[in-house]
Amino acid sequence: MSLTFLVPLFLLGLAGIAVPVILHLTRKQRKNVVAFPSLMFLEKIPFQEQRRRRIQNWFLLLVRALALALLALAFSRPFVDDAEVSGTAAGGPREVVLLLDRSYSMERGSSFADGVEAARAELSELGPLDRISLVAFDQGAVVVARSTADPTRLRTALDTLAPGSGTTRYGPALKAAQTILEESELPLGEVVLLTDFQRHGWTGDEGVRLPPGTVLTRVDVAAAPTENVQVADLTLTRSVVSGRERRTASVRLLRRSGQAEAVIPVTLELDGQELQTREVTLPADGPATVTFEPFTLSAPHTSGAVRVPADDLPTDDARHFALSPGDALDVLVIEGGTAGLDESLYLMRALDISEEGRFRARTAGRSALREDVLSDTEVVVLHGVPLDGASAEVLRGFVADGGGLLVAPGEGGSWPASSADLLPGSLGTAEDRSAEVGGRLGFLDYDHPVFEAFAGPRRGDFTGARFFRARTFTAGDSARILARFDDGSPALVESGVGRGTILVWTSTLDSYWNDLALQPVYLPFVHRLVEHLAGRPDALPWFTVGQVVDLADGEALERAGLSDAGAARLSGDGDLVAMTPSGGSLPLAGGDGPRYLTLEERGFYEVRPPGSDPDRPFILAVNPDLEESAVAALDAEQLAAAVTAPPGSSGSTGTSFEGAELRREDQERRQSLWRWLLLGAFGLLVAETVASNWLSRRRSGTPGLARG
Repeated sequence: MSLTFLVPLFLLGLAGIAVPVILHLTRKQRKNVVAFPSLMFLEKIPFQEQRRRRIQNWFLLLVRALALALLALAFSRPFVDDAEVSGTAAGGPREVVLLLDRSYSMERGSSFADGVEAARAELSELGPLDRISLVAFDQGAVVVARSTADPTRLRTALDTLAPGSGTTRYGPALKAAQTILEESELPLGEVVLLTDFQRHGWTGDEGVRLPPGTVLTRVDVAAAPTENVQVADLTLTRSVVSGRERRTASVRLLRRSGQAEAVIPVTLELDGQELQTREVTLPADGPATVTFEPFTLSAPHTSGAVRVPADDLPTDDARHFALSPGDALDVLVIEGGTAGLDESLYLMRALDISEEGRFRARTAGRSALREDVLSDTEVVVLHGVPLDGASAEVLRGFVADGGGLLVAPGEGGSWPASSADLLPGSLGTAEDRSAEVGGRLGFLDYDHPVFEAFAGPRRGDFTGARFFRARTFTAGDSARILARFDDGSPALVESGVGRGTILVWTSTLDSYWNDLALQPVYLPFVHRLVEHLAGRPDALPWFTVGQVVDLADGEALERAGLSDAGAARLSGDGDLVAMTPSGGSLPLAGGDGPRYLTLEERGFYEVRPPGSDPDRPFILAVNPDLEESAVAALDAEQLAAAVTAPPGSSGSTGTSFEGAELRREDQERRQSLWRWLLLGAFGLLVAETVASNWLSRRRSGTPGLARG
């Protein structure tokens, strides 16, 4: 053990002690000029004064010298070099990485509090050379502090952490620990995993391997299973009554670890106001379903939630949603009147049968092909319609503006020569297929959105449909043939016009020329045709925590419930701000590139231009991933075996270290003797100032002092 200086060059400052000594031995003489006529008759006698060469006040001299000495020592950064303390029993200092789980399952009981206390206990066991990192994780990992020797910083950081809305994923956290250990220069590595060990958080395919020699310490802070009721699922069925859109909310609840049947209230909220409350009887461990009365949806971006009373795991006690009216696809079916009164019966029934009222279909005659009618329409179906030139030009503008057109000419359908360029080819005459068994579909383009849903096994079989008649069709050079009959003739052909799409189906959409309408595949086939022509994806009533939304992507905004016009305005190049469910704000700079919004909290995100306060802002509803509510535990030994190297593996976490002497900087920083030296120097300078002023006033004969 010895006293050592980190910056010994500053010890030269000790020479400054001579300054007060010189000042005390030197007394400045006052020169009073006296006019005298002549000095020639006076004898020159040398003048000496012994008092001016003696130290008059030893106390002030010592105080000033000691203050300067303390300043010089403070700047030289002294510390006590203890060789015994600088080594560790394990052969070297450790690089410790604390992985603290902050997924929402850690809300259960005292799990998170126990994890924080375990982390504090690890801080108290740090050696003088050990360095420690803190990583908070759920489905992602955040390095809160990296390779620090200051435990106070980590204790402060622990106080700011809390469980979030994410799910457990061990891969990102262990990958962060792997990176920290691989970049460390210390010889020993240790990872302390503080979690409740959710089974779904580890798949085994994460590809994480900690450096050889790393010790993985598992600290299980899982609380004992307690009763939990979660809102497991929610459906919002759409219906239209008297021209007004209505929604019926049906919710599925799941109860775990109960002791007996229980009756709980379930509440439906709309725009933050309680709308309905139902009571439901839940089994001790099982599901139950509640259906609310239909409610009218009249305003865009309506926020809603279904809630149950708060329990030990509050994150899964609510299901949030955001809805806007008019989400159904408007389909106008134009009938030609030559194939019978029910020529569109199968088509209309197929469009009526859809989840959540996906389609709003109506029939009309050719006279409905007007701009004022088509302005509220997304898809037009021509079923056996003899079209004139004026109507064809109206359809040209409709498709160019983004509309979808499906042409099924059938027996009586025709297309005017003046608008022949609008079709993806030229339409011919009707031809009979095999009279006995009919023709079949011999080719389907499964890479196209219309047929991709049928690509897998048991996804739908088109080969069972028989086609007895079809119109001949010669596809153009720019057309794409999506389906062919077994003789190679086109069955479904596509082309694009402006922002819209045209499909030509050379047979009929009823049972007059084929029996496709009698096959199970008919209904999803019709749905895929209309959805592709509309070009608008399903609106999502909610997103899941962890998803990322690009607010510069108009299609993504439409999926979030915005209309075409609203998506175009919001996806422009202007700045935006997103208000988080917890009340924070996230600026989203404008420009030509993407604007990603990561949904990290459950609840509602509001997106608006900065400084604006619209009555109905754009809302994104976000719900947690319910797999985090499961109580199945992971085998900690299995996890450790997957990420740690087997004993005897070559390699180390850092450079070789023998003797493990404490770094000079670390020793000096931990002792911080310079702070006390500066404090002592400051105190001496204050005492010197007070004492010198008092002595000065006394010598000058200050009243009161002289008499004392």
